[in-house]
Amino acid sequence: MSTNPIGELGNELMIIDKSLIASIRWNKELGKKLKILRDKESMQSLAKRAGCAYQLIQHLERGQYPQSSPRDSAPTVSTEKLEAICQALSVSIEDFLGCPLVKLPQKIKDIA
Repeated sequence: MSTNPIGELGNELMIIDKSLIASIRWNKELGKKLKILRDKESMQSLAKRAGCAYQLIQHLERGQYPQSSPRDSAPTVSTEKLEAICQALSVSIEDFLGCPLVKLPQKIKDIA
């Protein structure tokens, strides 16, 4: 197995326009991170500022699905919802997820 440019086995570095990503796979570690960033702010307050239901914040922090979601697949959150939550917390989605965002110069975007 080869190493990627970061030097970790098994993880590939891929640059993709985040507008093409519909949802983010969620896990309990991200839920803990969200709870830490929320600090003492109520779930209701954060949800109101993010424009979502407080139940979403609750489910994300617990790393659980709402009752209507399938039980056999990994939890996900839409990129739009996560960006709104991150914006309310004054943190970029890239920093929250711990992944760098590489922005292409406009000249290259026009070609692609």
